[in-house]
Amino acid sequence: MSNDTPTAEDKAKYDAAKKELLSALTKKRALDKQLAQLEVQIYNLESSYLTETAAHSGGNIIHGFEGYLKNQPSGRRKYEISEADRIFSTSSTTFKKSLELFGEGEESTATGDDQSRMSTPGLTTVIVPPAPRPEVLTAAQQKKNRDREYQRKKRANAALNRKQGETPVSDDESVSGRKPSKRARMTEDD
Repeated sequence: MSNDTPTAEDKAKYDAAKKELLSALTKKRALDKQLAQLEVQIYNLESSYLTETAAHSGGNIIHGFEGYLKNQPSGRRKYEISEADRIFSTSSTTFKKSLELFGEGEESTATGDDQSRMSTPGLTTVIVPPAPRPEVLTAAQQKKNRDREYQRKKRANAALNRKQGETPVSDDESVSGRKPSKRARMTEDD
């Protein structure tokens, strides 16, 4: 026999090592997925803890409990959570990658077994979350958005006119470029 052809014993060792590697890769993928789910869960729980304690103004373990006994006003304000406040999430070096895979801060505790199935064993795959659906707006929301845009244009034109020292134009003409309504024309004539 020549040294180039593997023996039956070598083939058996190779097959056993290959099988062991495939099972180890499968275990690693499962553990990586479980780690990512735990990191997202920690991130979400940390967010809820920080917002709840900020809303009740009693203090928390990050900022302390100095104001716990003081009578705080009941006005609720939106609390922005900074990265410095996230001591639990940031203690992991892979938490940002986990949030990217599962969607930034979403409640994603679903198992998603359909996403983790491998098409070719032995290759590393990246799980990409589904693309976000475009928001479907109701008629009332669309009208509200149009009104906001109208008011924004109206304020921008008024500010531009003030800068240029022009006389203010009527509401109808300032935004759309159309001629003023009959009521606006009548008031201008007086």
